[in-house]
Amino acid sequence: MNSQFSNLIPLDVFDLVFVITALAFNLLIAALFIASKKMHLKLMRAFGIAWLSLAIPLGLVFTHYLLVGRDVRVLLYFGGVFVYMIVELLLDYVLKIEFRNRPSLHIPYIILEYIALFGLIGISFSIDRTWGYIVSISFWVLVASLIYLYLGKKKRAA
Repeated sequence: MNSQFSNLIPLDVFDLVFVITALAFNLLIAALFIASKKMHLKLMRAFGIAWLSLAIPLGLVFTHYLLVGRDVRVLLYFGGVFVYMIVELLLDYVLKIEFRNRPSLHIPYIILEYIALFGLIGISFSIDRTWGYIVSISFWVLVASLIYLYLGKKKRAA
């Protein structure tokens, strides 16, 4: 096959599972932002639970990568992703803290979120450059949905 797309299907099934999961990770967050803008609480909850369930395939891929001796940086990127997912689970689902209105909690949360998002991109590039770019595009879709979420919101009085 003499096509520029011949590298799109990784030989390792775990790499393919990772890339699909990373794409779903970004696109589900984007969908959450859009549902939040529209105040569709049921959709927000459904997207949130679907997003949290991505910990299962991520855990399987991480375990495989650990067993086959993948680069330590890749494993550290996974660590950032898992910490972010645990924090999200605790704050939104277990403790149900309104942390997004408290800068002392929201700013570290945002930093952790971007560590996880860039970790997904880093892992994708470690699999294949093309997959790295594809996951990067899904990240920019997420950013566009975040901009959409905040468009038209008025600043609160201090």
